[in-house]
Amino acid sequence: MLFWTHIFDLLAKLAGMSLTMAMFLLSVPNPPAKGHPLLFILCFLAGILIWWFALRPLSSWLHARLRLGAPLSWAQARRASMLFSPVRDMLHWHPLWEVRQLPAQTRVAAIEEFMDQLQAEQEEKAARLRAAPALSHAFRWLQWVVVVVAVVLTFAHLPPASWVSEFQAHIFDGAYHPILTFLIVALPVAGILRWLEHATAPSKITVVSTTLTANETATPMTTMSPTPSTTINPPVEKVQLDPNDHSRFAPPDSRRPNG
Repeated sequence: MLFWTHIFDLLAKLAGMSLTMAMFLLSVPNPPAKGHPLLFILCFLAGILIWWFALRPLSSWLHARLRLGAPLSWAQARRASMLFSPVRDMLHWHPLWEVRQLPAQTRVAAIEEFMDQLQAEQEEKAARLRAAPALSHAFRWLQWVVVVVAVVLTFAHLPPASWVSEFQAHIFDGAYHPILTFLIVALPVAGILRWLEHATAPSKITVVSTTLTANETATPMTTMSPTPSTTINPPVEKVQLDPNDHSRFAPPDSRRPNG
């Protein structure tokens, strides 16, 4: 939630943070009781849910309608959030400005086509990730364990988080910031585990973009996956394309060579 991709995404995230703080301030007794860190965690989770189910699709709906001129429905806007408000691939968003050059009645269909293609590529990547060694999966889950443990240690004021908080208090005249403590405790360990995850994963997980000629046939995905359960057989006419290549959305006249 720390990054944004367009103005409506920024406003949605600011609104989510504001709601989180408002819920926390209204919930904390005066004077604050000992259990107020738990209230903060609950309000933070509530703010995430509100942003995910309401504010995030709303920002995508506004971006599509007001910036691209594509009247997406609410259901389509929720799905389009993977383009306009990405979470899994941070800062890798697809603005699709080329859609504005298309006739108004074809813009929604163009966005849906791009979403179908991107989702197929993500599913293929997920299938290859599932085929990674067990050790790589273990390092990935350990990252979540580190995050949870760091949160508990920070708000329970237990070592080593308490040592970091005391060091901050020594520097900042008796004050310390729990979020900074959490980051200092969690990020180094999570970063090492992330590196180990990639070091033990398959050497390359990519989606190859190819164009089949008349005498070529599509290579079955079965040969690329060790288990039949993860086999993906896309139709030949829907060969994966570069998701960053939006030129196909431009009008036909603009794609003709000059001269």
